Amino acid sequence: MGSWRFLKTWLSPWRAYVAEFLGTFVFVFISSGAVLTNIFFGEVGLLGVALVTGLSITTMMLATVNISGGHLNPAVTLALWLSQKVRGTVAVFYMCAQILASFTAAGLLLFIFGTDSLQYKLGGPALGAGISDQTGLVIEATLTAILVFVVFATLVDKRGSVSFGPLAVGLIVLIAGVFAGPLTGAVLNPARALGPLLISGSSDITVWIVGPATGALFGLVYDFLFLGGGRK
Repeated sequence: MGSWRFLKTWLSPWRAYVAEFLGTFVFVFISSGAVLTNIFFGEVGLLGVALVTGLSITTMMLATVNISGGHLNPAVTLALWLSQKVRGTVAVFYMCAQILASFTAAGLLLFIFGTDSLQYKLGGPALGAGISDQTGLVIEATLTAILVFVVFATLVDKRGSVSFGPLAVGLIVLIAGVFAGPLTGAVLNPARALGPLLISGSSDITVWIVGPATGALFGLVYDFLFLGGGRK
């Protein structure tokens, strides 16, 4: 009995890490896959891609929120760590799981769509015509800050509605996709970009790493203004 209790205690945090991996994997696979489906077969369109992306993050957050908190996004994990809502070791393992999931999803997409998909960055993001790196970074940082605000207001703040949180996140991801999809891909999530871009051979990832990481700093602002700071 003592050995079983020890095993359950040891496995407990790993369940959360596995949940983050699975949730992020499905999100990246579905959202990037929708982009590739639209490219190769058409008829999905900008709104369709945005809708699929929003619904997939909502669905996977609902599936994982009671296991791991449903971060599924290194920028969200970073925001929660900076505001002392999760411990550093947990944050590191979460982000490792999320990034590993991104590469796994991208690898599966490469297998499904073939090498022709590499020229489309495996459904990863790209800057629109006339959008500079600096502009793209500002767009991604701003939209990620809005996302972090929604996460904190619904899932962190005790006055919020945890049950409504995943839907609220999905809605803001959908809205961002319609607005900024043609501009930056409306990533708001480094895991959405890392695997597809790096596996396809693109090293131009600054906008989709630095932008969301900068937006994650808004978690500190929310914590200071509305939660009074400190671990909650």
